[in-house]
Amino acid sequence: MTLVLLMASCSGDDGPATGPTAAPPTTPTTAAATTSAVPATTAGPSATAVDTTTDSSAAPTTTVESAPPTTAAVAGYEATIRRTTDGVPHITGASMGDVTFAQGYANGEDHACTVADQILKVKGQRARWFGPGEGDANINSDLAWRAIGIDRRARGDYETASPEVVEAFDGFAAGWSAHLEEVGPGGVSGWCAGKKWLRPISGEDVYAYARSIALLASSGALTEFIATAIPPTAAARDEETPPSTNGFARALASTDVAARSTGSNAWAVGAEKVTGGEGGLLVGNPHFPWEGERRFWEVHLTVPGETNIYGAQLIGVPGVGIGFTDSFAWSHTVSAGHRFTAYTLDLDPADPRRYLVDGEPREMTAQSVRVQVRRPNGELRAVRRNMWSSEYGPIINFPGVGWTDTLTLTFRDANIGNDEFAEQYLAMTTATSFDEFVGAHREHQGVPLFNTVAVSSDGRAWYADTSATPNLSRQGERLYRRALRDDAFTQVAADNGAILLDGSDSRFEWEEVDSARDPGLVPFDEMPVVERNDYVLNANDSFWMPHATEMLEGNYSILHGEQRTERSLRTRENAFVLSESGEGTPAGDDGTFTGEELRDASVFNNASSARLLVQAVVERCPTAPVDVPELAAGSDGTPGLPAATIDVVEACAVLDAWDGRYELESRGAVLWREMLSAVRRDAPEGLDSLWARVFDPDRPLETPSGLAKGFAVDPYLARAVQTMQQAGLAIDVPLGDVQYALRSRPRIGLHGGPGGDGLTNVIGYSDPSMTSEPMPDPGARIVSGSDLRDGGYPVDNGTSWLMTVDFTGDEPAAWVMLTYGETGDRSSPLFDVQTQRFSDKNWREAAFTEAAIAADPDLTEQTVTATR
Repeated sequence: MTLVLLMASCSGDDGPATGPTAAPPTTPTTAAATTSAVPATTAGPSATAVDTTTDSSAAPTTTVESAPPTTAAVAGYEATIRRTTDGVPHITGASMGDVTFAQGYANGEDHACTVADQILKVKGQRARWFGPGEGDANINSDLAWRAIGIDRRARGDYETASPEVVEAFDGFAAGWSAHLEEVGPGGVSGWCAGKKWLRPISGEDVYAYARSIALLASSGALTEFIATAIPPTAAARDEETPPSTNGFARALASTDVAARSTGSNAWAVGAEKVTGGEGGLLVGNPHFPWEGERRFWEVHLTVPGETNIYGAQLIGVPGVGIGFTDSFAWSHTVSAGHRFTAYTLDLDPADPRRYLVDGEPREMTAQSVRVQVRRPNGELRAVRRNMWSSEYGPIINFPGVGWTDTLTLTFRDANIGNDEFAEQYLAMTTATSFDEFVGAHREHQGVPLFNTVAVSSDGRAWYADTSATPNLSRQGERLYRRALRDDAFTQVAADNGAILLDGSDSRFEWEEVDSARDPGLVPFDEMPVVERNDYVLNANDSFWMPHATEMLEGNYSILHGEQRTERSLRTRENAFVLSESGEGTPAGDDGTFTGEELRDASVFNNASSARLLVQAVVERCPTAPVDVPELAAGSDGTPGLPAATIDVVEACAVLDAWDGRYELESRGAVLWREMLSAVRRDAPEGLDSLWARVFDPDRPLETPSGLAKGFAVDPYLARAVQTMQQAGLAIDVPLGDVQYALRSRPRIGLHGGPGGDGLTNVIGYSDPSMTSEPMPDPGARIVSGSDLRDGGYPVDNGTSWLMTVDFTGDEPAAWVMLTYGETGDRSSPLFDVQTQRFSDKNWREAAFTEAAIAADPDLTEQTVTATR
């Protein structure tokens, strides 16, 4: 099949002909066409304006050939796509540009809607096509992304990106666009078929979207607060609400400010811990959304003689983000460090648009940002708003603080200038040895927000947190530690995963050192890194515990994460799995792992909370019915429960018989989960109320432990029983009857559970927040504080790309599952086959060799070509 890439030439304004398309590479445009600087001294407090135009957009033009990119080295693209079982594409081409061209084409086949929607988001054009959104969500998203300016910044950086990066991103965009041109908008699979906003894309579009991914745990998590930051008017001052730590805490707890919905486990097992003492093993298990843009997509890329890499990448981006070659394998976990610092600003009493630093006033700046909004009748109205910034970055209207006459918040983003991000991952994708892979981290320092856990084919296990981290001076760090003791807002922020500094004190500005990637960041040589021959691990706690017994301690920035602090139950279970030996443990009596044992260990589904507590709870089970008071409804309208007398004798018997695992057939897992939910909600100190022995930094794997003396289990167990009765569930209901994949029809039961219960195989529900894709209804919650809903426990988040790699043989072997499959098309027969695979723990061996690909029973092949 021969494809000719045809792209419409269009302007960079929001006019009807744009959609997500940028102009051809020879005539780049940016969002700057609708964003201009406004002096703070002349801009009004809110400065919002509206005008109306008529939408005269027509179907996308696909007959105008674009001018050839100036970076093109050859006349065209050509690559082969072979698809194997579960629809996995194996792509071969003569150059990286050819390979990413086919990767973009195949991405378009599987996920055209997601890619196009995300490009609209980053360009600030959702309201133009989808209307204002509920509660003006699309308007606020557009305003915020334009204020952040990553699209504009990325397009400027693209002009100076390396030829290799430009080749990869231009190739991907050309392939995606070629697929669209071939099938037309009406032939696209998925929810956006036939939409007018499906347009060809450019390398700059894809590059800007990739740069937005780097902001996941910083600017991207704060968009709703950026868009609504407006200086107080005279009328608002009369009704001003003083700052509140309670409101601040509630907002932080409900915000994805630290990328809380994206966690992971990663294990690298070195030669000393491998059965036979040779080679290495790796488990990658990112816990990412099953819907929307943060899904992975499985792919195999080969440039003969140069690159042969297999793994997964986030939809819409070229290359491989987590994967393996014949000499190394790696995975990522979201770092517990910090990608931004928030600042309180003391405002000038004479003008809330000025703030004080060391007692001297400084002017805020304002951008007049304009977005177009589609009305129900198809007309477009333009909305303009002034978006305000300090020298640190955007002003944010954060609940509990807001923007008063005297105080507001701002922040500085460690990844806003991360133009090394693409260079870093291209270097990792094309590395020919483990040492080159490690060297890419030192050279580029472009990892945005992840720990890296990797293993070499000769059995070296490597852990590093090289993610972008602000660099406080020693004096600034001492002052911050003092504020952690003395300032309530600083304490609340820290408790919820954020760093809050005093922006009126210049000693909290980031310190610049020559060897850092960008001014104000921690340099590579000061980042936590360790290499071992037995194993390393991470499960989203700080770098301090990459091993069960050997801690990583040193003079590291507090912004990289805390040392000698309590580990999560999930981290402790990760460490237990890798370190323990004997009957009933994943490693067995010999304490070493085979590839098969490590696969089984990754979905072992033991809950450390049960291992540590369940028998003590059973010993304290009441023998008489328990009276429970009325449970009030939640502040979000979730129902409460009436006062009642609950018989818990049967529940105690169920827990006594339970083995502490969250398998499909487990009877007791639902009851235990509901009891822990009741403790979190109702106990004075949540789960901390349970422990007899508090955390001991010299025994982080063993503590906290034991059931606290005098802790009465009665009300919490009774409330769990009452909640299950309210849901119509038997006390001993099997987990697989209750926990299910929300996306699948018919319903597929799932093993695993919450990380907070101490499982490594984490699954659950998290409201998708940055996608326009229609989502299934999860149902209403049964009761406040519980995850149980009308239909059970719906799952749309958690274990996603599950990969184990084995270097103990003559060539690498890998077993994989992509829990939500390769396609976003809900009507495709491939949509939920891997969800069933995951439910059955039916691993698929990755077809990494030519022989394995050729022997695959579902093999298809196509050649895609295009002019440049």
